[in-house]
Amino acid sequence: MTDRQQNNGLAVAADPAADEVTKIILEDKRPDIGEIELTLFENCHLNCFFCHHDKQSTVGLSREEIFSKLSLVEDHLIKMKGRAEVVQINMVGGELFQDRISEWAYPVYYDFLIAIKELYDKYEHNIKVVWVTSFQFIKREAVQKLIDDLNAADIPSYIICSYDFDGRPVKGPYGKNIEYFADYITSINMVATVPSIEKFMEDKDEYFHYLYEKFDNFYFDDYIPDKGFDHLIPSDSLYLEFLKFVYHNYPDINPMKDLISKDKNHMHCLSLNKVTIFPDNSTSNCRWDRYTPEDFNTPLHRKDNASMMQAYMNEHGCLSCRWWDKCGFRCYTQWDWKNRERDLPDCIMRMWFNYMEKIENEKSKA
Repeated sequence: MTDRQQNNGLAVAADPAADEVTKIILEDKRPDIGEIELTLFENCHLNCFFCHHDKQSTVGLSREEIFSKLSLVEDHLIKMKGRAEVVQINMVGGELFQDRISEWAYPVYYDFLIAIKELYDKYEHNIKVVWVTSFQFIKREAVQKLIDDLNAADIPSYIICSYDFDGRPVKGPYGKNIEYFADYITSINMVATVPSIEKFMEDKDEYFHYLYEKFDNFYFDDYIPDKGFDHLIPSDSLYLEFLKFVYHNYPDINPMKDLISKDKNHMHCLSLNKVTIFPDNSTSNCRWDRYTPEDFNTPLHRKDNASMMQAYMNEHGCLSCRWWDKCGFRCYTQWDWKNRERDLPDCIMRMWFNYMEKIENEKSKA
């Protein structure tokens, strides 16, 4: 697929030299870990309000299509040589653990990852596999066997379980799977949409409180916008109040945890070390193939987010900011989305850091 096709017929000229300068500037903010986001297919038996996949799509839903991604995985491993020792694979759908496809799909997943492990050994990378699931399945033993077999094959494999404050039920398969797979869960991820943030800040979700006591690692993903769903993107002012709420009430939630407790952080966006592989084998840094240049304020370059990163730094004066070392920046894709509500006079992160500093100073004087 050509760059012009990648831009849906609207090609935008990149400036490779300027992008390289941006990457040099950001080198000390580069995360230690590499990432391959493998979206095998969009097919799913659920219809979550914040997810915009084509749930009925069968693209990618075959052994041949899954294995066709091997060369793209290899390309990224070559790129990461000398940059990241560990390259994490996020196995993503759709829903990969659908009961209706388990009989044929799970053996394919296993064989696919065995083939990927050979590439990792070839290029001397350490592999880590995380399966992203809604936990809405009942064939638990089959999922457990897949993960156990991968671990036995020296392919460390874990589960990232999503939690939805505003929609998906926790009774039934979800709650049973939480208990059954407790030792396999490496993170419980939430999506910071407007409804989720508002319900989270009400602090009345008893099941969330149960999970928070039970597990150590929670992560709030930034909402990746989509056409027609601008109302799910938090305004800058709501996002700032959300960050303050986390600081006061749940400071162990990632990625805020390190931003609160550490004075030097990498940016939590993995764009410099990441490739996203879509069901049709098109690729990007992290922005979806359905996006168009009209969706963003800066030019849309699917293969490289450097120009968007530079625009972010330019707007906020990052290089002269005293919080440069501490800051993890924001989700660049959400920040650059044209229809995001911008209702604050300054950078959200700078305002948050200033706020926390003020509170800590007041505590020290008390």
